[in-house]
Parts: sequence; structure tokens; C-alpha cells
Amino acid sequence: MRRSPRLLTLGPLGLIALCLVAPCFVGLAPPRVGGAHVGVALGCNARTPVVRQAFSAAAPAIPLVGAVLVFFGFQALNTEASDGALKELLQKYTKIQIINVTPDTDLSDVASGVTHRPVLRGKTAKDVHWYARSEKELPPVKWYIRDESVLRRVLFEGGLGLGESYMDGHWDSDDVERLVYELLRIEDQTKELGARELPLIANIILGALRGKLLELPGNTVQGAQENIGRTYDVDTIKIYEQMLDSNMQYSVGYFYQPDMTLDDAQLAKMELIGKKLALKPGMKLLEIGFGFGSLAHFLATKYDVHITAVTLSKAQMEWAKEHYGHPNIDFQYADYRDAPEGQYDRVYSVGMFEHVGRKSFATYFDKVYNCLKDDGIFLLHTLGWAKRGEWNHNAFVGKYIFPGGELPTLYLLTEEFSDQWHLEDFQSLGKCYVQTLRSWLNNLKTWEGMDEFDTRFKRMWEYYLSCCAAAFEKRRTKVWQMVWTKQLSTRLEDCNHIRLVDGKPR
Repeated sequence: MRRSPRLLTLGPLGLIALCLVAPCFVGLAPPRVGGAHVGVALGCNARTPVVRQAFSAAAPAIPLVGAVLVFFGFQALNTEASDGALKELLQKYTKIQIINVTPDTDLSDVASGVTHRPVLRGKTAKDVHWYARSEKELPPVKWYIRDESVLRRVLFEGGLGLGESYMDGHWDSDDVERLVYELLRIEDQTKELGARELPLIANIILGALRGKLLELPGNTVQGAQENIGRTYDVDTIKIYEQMLDSNMQYSVGYFYQPDMTLDDAQLAKMELIGKKLALKPGMKLLEIGFGFGSLAHFLATKYDVHITAVTLSKAQMEWAKEHYGHPNIDFQYADYRDAPEGQYDRVYSVGMFEHVGRKSFATYFDKVYNCLKDDGIFLLHTLGWAKRGEWNHNAFVGKYIFPGGELPTLYLLTEEFSDQWHLEDFQSLGKCYVQTLRSWLNNLKTWEGMDEFDTRFKRMWEYYLSCCAAAFEKRRTKVWQMVWTKQLSTRLEDCNHIRLVDGKPR
């Protein structure tokens, strides 16, 4: 796996030039300070422009001009004083205890990775979400730094630098998840860094520009095929087989009670979806992005419905056919844009919308509208992003886990394409992902039988699961289930069935 340039930032002069020139060419507004700088860096929160202009011929030169000035900015800010400024901020707002160790120090008894013991279950929510409490009640979390470049990489590269330096073995912690959570405490305090915050802002701008200038093919069918193929391929299927529950659900489990197993929570999630869809025998369903096929199998078996399920992952399609074949299910290798229209009683999508991207949201919703019968129901299950703004394609998860991915924000889901839809139900499940991710890490931590993956790759996965758990605990990232009907639906009632238990309101 090839690393990106180590310190891809802009200096003060480059930042000023980019902020002045970029909006003219790509419709990018100057960002608010306080995006996902030093946490998981799943995205950024530059304000969305009112008018998006077409790219001019000069647009590709913008990042080049900034890159030329990187050297000057780096020389101005790449000093020990930068490390000291970040340390002061951490000391003021977090309970992180920095411990400098030598590269060969043995941390096997105290560090994370295979010795990480996440809290999976408890009698109360306080047991599970134990560190999302008053800061005064918490013990410090230890940050063992092996390489002096770590703090500067975090300061200059944000979450990408934090994640890559962990992959490189340059730091460890007695709890990676909580360390990231503590770092998230300072994301809205970085203004106190003064000029030393500029590289963080520049990183966000470069990430948004990269999405505008270099990632355009990602929303095409071919681009989507390439991105999904990189996320789910034959070589990595065995990771999911060890990491996931017995039903191979690669999405959040419904931990509606603290003392639940992962299998119980995933079954509860599938039952919740079936209830919201109000299924009846013989109905025709379209599933957009079927994962490993178990949800389609569950619904087809329990409700006797007929399902057309599409995916752009050949590896997942073959796996689903082998393990979850069913006479009522037609697994297809196809893009959702090619699905036949006008014949489905229900359309649902779980964990796929994150791959669509804001430029194709309207295309997606319009396609679902045309596929759904007038009295039908559409269920969308998706991750969500807490802060509005342009998406940062310099993020760790986007580079290593979900290439081309983008989490929607609520305001993006209220744009013009939503006018033809009636929102029936909205449920947030984000906190459930904390236990889900911890369970996956617990299942994966031994890496049994996977010697073909090197240490750096394994640490990448461990960091990914830990930092995402912290982001959900902080409510920085979300999970939403939304149920929609058509605005001009022929249905006589709202979807009251969602709020009924045994025919009575709950």
C-alpha cells in the first residue's frame, strides 16, 4: 500500500492565494474553522456555496500553485514550537498523557492492538459508554509516542497524519478509541493555535479541491465499480468473515439494550427494517447494494417476498449466491441506475448511499422514485455527517477504507430532489455503532489465519475501527434510517405501523 506525500500542506502564502483564487474557479467558499482536523477526518465543514460554477481551464493549476508554496509554509511552521503549541492545547482541553518512548520500547503489555479490550456489553448505557461522561471522572489516556514527527504530522495533516503514523508504528495507546475521542475535544479549539492552524485549514481546502478536480469520475458507473471493487475484493473477504457477525452484516447492529450480543443486535436491525417496510407475501422489492446477501435472505424467508438485489461488488455477489441463495432472490451485478422502473412495492438500501456522493444524490433519489410504485415505501439506511460543508477527500477513511465515499448531511437531503418525497419516519442509531465497531475489533484482533496481511495493514484496520467508534461516541458521525413515501402517493394513511407494537402505540 503506497503512502501519500508525508506533509501535503500549504504554507501561509499558499493558503492565502488558494482562498482568494479557488472560489472563483470551483465555487468553494472559505471554510469555517473546526472541521474534522485531528479526529477521524472523515470530511470537512467548509460552507457550501450558493452557486456552483463550471470549472474553467485554469482550475487544475490551483492546487499546483498551492503545492509550489508548500515548501515556504512548511519551513515557517515546521518547528519544535509547533509541537509545543499542540501539547499546550492537549493539556488544556483533554486528558491525554503524552509519554515519549524509544522506537524499540516493548509496549505489548499496555498498548492497544491485540491487547485492546473494548467494552462490548453492560447492564446500563453508562457501562457501555463509560468515557462519554464528565471529564473529571475519567482517568488519563496514555499516548506513547515513538517518533518525534507524530505531533507535527497531526498538526499538519490532521486525521490522515494521525492514522498513517499509527500504521507506521510511530505511536501506540492504552486505548486508541478513547485517544481519538479526546482529540476530538479540541477540534473546535484549534483557533488558539493561531497561525499554526493554517496547515489544518489548508488540508481541508486541498481535500475539497481534490474531490472537485480529481474525483469527478467517481460518480460514474465505471468509477463506482472501481471504488466498490477496491473496498470489497476477493482478498479481503476473509477479513469480513472473521470480523462480522454470523449473518455477515457490514452495517450497524441495533443495540436497543446495552446487554446484547452482536448477533442479537444484527438480527434486531433486520427485524426493524422488515417492520418498517410493512411487507406482505408476494411483494416485489428492490435492494440497492445487498452487501453479503443476508438481509435479502432474511426478508425473503420470513415474509415470502421477491427481491431483486443489485451490487457493484463481484466478490460480494459470488459470496452471496453461494451462502444466501434463495428462489425468491435475484442477485445481480448491476448499478442501481440500470434497475427496471415502475414495478417495485418496496425499495430499500442499507449502507450503500455513502458511496453515491452529493453530486449524484438527485440521480439516486429520482431513480428510486421511478422504480417505486405510487403506493410504495422506500427505506434508506445510511451513515451521516454532523457538520455541513464540502467533503474532505484527504481523509483517512476515504483513502484507505472507502475510496470515493462521502457521508451525507441532513441539509443535503433537503435539496430540491426531496420535494417529491414525503418523509414518514426518521430514526437515529449512531450510538449503536459504538458497540458494533468494538465487537468487530474484538472479533478481528487476533488476525487468526491471515498471515498474508502485514503489520501495517492490520494496524490500519485496527485504527479504522477504533477511530470510527470514537466518532460515533462523540456523535460526530451518525446512522440514520429514513422511511419515505411519494408526495403524490395513493396511500390513504401515514406509515403509522412503524410506531405500533401489537397494534398499539408505543
